[in-house]
Amino acid sequence: MKQQTRIGILAGGLAISLTAITGTTNALADPDAQQASGTHISVRASGAHLIRRVMGPVANSVNGVPAEPVDAFDWAGNNIMPIEGHAKLEIDPVANTGSIRAEWEDEYGHWTYRQTLFAPPPHPTGLRIGPSKDSTTMIMGDPVTTNVYLHGDTTAGGPVIPTVFNLLSTWGPARVTLNGEPFDNPFDGPAPMWAGHTMVSEGVRDADGAVRTTAGEIFNMMKKSEGISYPDELVFHLVFHDAPGPEMTANVPPPLSFFYHVSFNKVKVKIKHNN
Repeated sequence: MKQQTRIGILAGGLAISLTAITGTTNALADPDAQQASGTHISVRASGAHLIRRVMGPVANSVNGVPAEPVDAFDWAGNNIMPIEGHAKLEIDPVANTGSIRAEWEDEYGHWTYRQTLFAPPPHPTGLRIGPSKDSTTMIMGDPVTTNVYLHGDTTAGGPVIPTVFNLLSTWGPARVTLNGEPFDNPFDGPAPMWAGHTMVSEGVRDADGAVRTTAGEIFNMMKKSEGISYPDELVFHLVFHDAPGPEMTANVPPPLSFFYHVSFNKVKVKIKHNN
């Protein structure tokens, strides 16, 4: 793991204690403890929601699924649809190994998501506080991170949601099917697979489904340092998309030609230590 230390105060989000969720010792906060104990993380998620709003006449599609113009964050929460779905993760965060399996049903049919390889994206994969309250460590080149902040104003991921604390985050190529047929990536890289990203994080939406700022307004990327998060909630996010390209699109986020976003609001986390 390559790391770069930056000094500063981190804004937004409060840490969630894994001890409170799992009843086990939080070795994830200490990378050395991970190495010594052989930490294994299991996640089970259900209560699925599709976060995807087609914003106008379809200009591009993949196998009949609208690709552009699509808003895959719907900060106002007006078009988030409850769907049937579940996910299962078995992850070794030290060895960067494991598997992610998810299935869900939405208006386009039955989807499956399978991932067994992990690779870092072209941006930092987390911001971690320490060793003092006034310093932060930027995580570079690590495709599986634990106890880090992402998005918002961290520069670890785009400002598509507020700064949010993550118990577990992953990146890597994923295979996707729709109605039993391969749903291949027709764009550049990592075709035919998709770039996958998952997060087990604190919540970012209020009771009405909206993402808001500290002033109560609807969040947007220009207000990346003003977003609210909810440390008493636990959410599993799963997204897959093509690799960012130089061409702007009408999508949110703009650099991507295709983006699919499913969240799960019933999440159970178990941690095992092989001493």
